[in-house]
Amino acid sequence: MRIPALFFAVSMILFSPQVLAEACIITSDDDELPIRMCQQNISIPETLFVNSFCQPQIPDRRFDITLLDTCPEGAYGICRGAKAQGVAYEQSIHYYSDPADAPVLKGYCEQISKGVWQGPQ
Repeated sequence: MRIPALFFAVSMILFSPQVLAEACIITSDDDELPIRMCQQNISIPETLFVNSFCQPQIPDRRFDITLLDTCPEGAYGICRGAKAQGVAYEQSIHYYSDPADAPVLKGYCEQISKGVWQGPQ
């Protein structure tokens, strides 16, 4: 009787979103308009998150990608629970580049990504 309960408790810890959560900071390293954002994984399979979601595909742009446990503080806006079109996966996207972009990013967050916008605290 005790082994199944222990197995259940351990499996809940190992597979809870907080344990699997990871983040990646994406920073442009070219001369174009600077981009600095962090994606915090909520429900994306780890390999897909690292190999796809954390790899922006913007023509003629280069990015530095840094993997972390969590996104750093200091974002001027966060889109919590952002969903990618066509899939049920969620992430939170933290924005650090230019606070003047907040109105556009807030609209995109709420209307396209179906997330919840949170301003600085």
